[in-house]
This record gives sequence, C-alpha cells and structure tokens, in this order.
Amino acid sequence: MENLGGITSLGGDKFQINNQVMSLAELIMLLEIERANNLEEQLASELQSMAALNSLLKEANAMLSIARTEKGKLEGSGNSDMPPEMIDFMEKHDVQQGLSKWDKDHKGENHGLRLDNEGYDFRHNTEEWETTIENLKAFIDGLNSRSQLEMIRISSLMKKRDESLTLPSSTNSNIHQTNQGIIGKV
Repeated sequence: MENLGGITSLGGDKFQINNQVMSLAELIMLLEIERANNLEEQLASELQSMAALNSLLKEANAMLSIARTEKGKLEGSGNSDMPPEMIDFMEKHDVQQGLSKWDKDHKGENHGLRLDNEGYDFRHNTEEWETTIENLKAFIDGLNSRSQLEMIRISSLMKKRDESLTLPSSTNSNIHQTNQGIIGKV
C-alpha cells in the first residue's frame, strides 16, 4: 500500500481518498473536477482584476478629456487650475503633472494654491497642460498593456478550465464504452 498526498493505492485499479474507495478512472475524474474548480476560482479573481483595471482605464480617459478641455480653454495664453478630482487622480496614481520654468523657480510657494508632494502648484499654462496630457497618455498606454496581459492570462485560464472539464467527460465516456463492450461480449 502506497500513500501519495492523501491518496492511498490499494493495489490494482483501486485507490482510497478521504476514506472513499474508487477506481483509477473515478480518481482521475475527481482530481480533474477539483482542478476545474481551482481554475474557476483563479478565473473569477482574474476577471475581478480585469474589471478594476477597466474601471481605472475609464477614469484615466476621463482625466485625459478634462486635461484636453482645460488646455483648449486657454487658447495659447494664460493659466488654468487643475480640477480637484484630477489632482486627486494624478496624486493617487503617481502621474507626473506638467511643470514649467516658473514652477521650478517658485517651488514650495503656494500662492494660495494646492501643491503636490514635491512642492509644485497645479496651475497650468498651455505647455504644462500638454505635458500633463502626454503623461496621462503614457499612463493609459501602460494600463492598456496590462489589460492585454490580463486578457492573455484569462484566455489561458479559460482554456485550461475547459480542458479540465473535458477530461472527466471523456474518461466517463470511455468507461461507459468499455463497460458496454464487456456487456456485449457476455
């Protein structure tokens, strides 16, 4: 009698797992169904991760739209303040805002404006909005790359899950055909 990971070979075609005796075919089916359940849990987790990533992409695209609108309002001159929801997004996701020479010369001076972690204000001219837009595009491109990798993982998990569901069915069909053949010869 040999014991492998909670499965005990009783000799011949018989195995014991959790005080239950079963044939090799039944054991294979049980293990494949367990594998399918594990893959199903992984798939659910990946899908949840993908949904969160899609939500972040949607939010990032909304911020890009706001940045483009704010830049367009300036018509090449003047400044505009970054909206608070955009400031929060930029800080939360560590997206660098556009900076100008004035920002660098007046770092740490708030002039009644909110400052980022490095001491720069969120008032932008056209050039700063353009840099912020480019930084948001780069952030979105990174999210899109992650999204593509997630989709590959999800596709792989779905294929493995489908295969693990097919094997027990095939095994059961083969056992049935074998039994029918034996009965037919009797």
